[in-house]
Amino acid sequence: MAQLAINGGKRLIPEGTIKEWPPIDDSDRKMVLASLDGHKHAFGPNCKAFGEEFAAYTGNKYAIFTNSGTAALHMGVVAAGVGAGDHVIVTSYSWSSSATCILHHNAIPIFVDINFDTINIDEYKIEAAITPRTKAIIAVNLHGLTCNFDKLRAIAKKHKLVLIEDSCQAHGAKFKGVNAGKLGDCAAFSFNQNKCLCSGEGGMFVTDNEDMYNAAARLWSFGEIATPMQSRDYHSYALGWMYRGSDIVDAFGRAQLAKMP
Repeated sequence: MAQLAINGGKRLIPEGTIKEWPPIDDSDRKMVLASLDGHKHAFGPNCKAFGEEFAAYTGNKYAIFTNSGTAALHMGVVAAGVGAGDHVIVTSYSWSSSATCILHHNAIPIFVDINFDTINIDEYKIEAAITPRTKAIIAVNLHGLTCNFDKLRAIAKKHKLVLIEDSCQAHGAKFKGVNAGKLGDCAAFSFNQNKCLCSGEGGMFVTDNEDMYNAAARLWSFGEIATPMQSRDYHSYALGWMYRGSDIVDAFGRAQLAKMP
């Protein structure tokens, strides 16, 4: 048996093959420096533009940039109308945020085992986990592979459940030609450094449903009813969180999005 390279054997992967991620070039530097030279570093013009451009990329009507994919997932739970004690079905194998976003809203994650061929949720085991308290399904498109949304949509329709996509690892993925983000009632994406679309940190909530968009938008900034595109009135009308992103991060995200296939 050949000796491992770590133990002094021959190295098979040439030095320099593994690159830093994400790749940075002058287009990134130009966008970020322009934001730094601007006057709005909290919610500035890049925040609005990144949301619009990402919605165009996925094909959605509405998008809200957030400070994390976890925040975007929580928005999905809220937009789905999930309340305290409700059940939300989720895969047993994912990043913790796929389940903790449910706990954030005092609801209960109901775990369903995976299909070992896809590592995604086993659609044939979902119905056995549905209870009278079930309100939604979070379908995690793990490692860029989408779930079988024909089956998931049929289950959701049959049981009158909201279908939330966790596409935090699935930017650019498709199911039967349809983009991730358009496969459920709403979707969440992440942009942290180990994602295929990276802005350092950040996330995006997307949907085609205006009511879901409005519900998510109220969560975005301390429970204020102004949406991200409106001027703040500094009155909190509900229990909200601080899920806003920054203009500099969005500038970086826009530059990276322009390179996506």
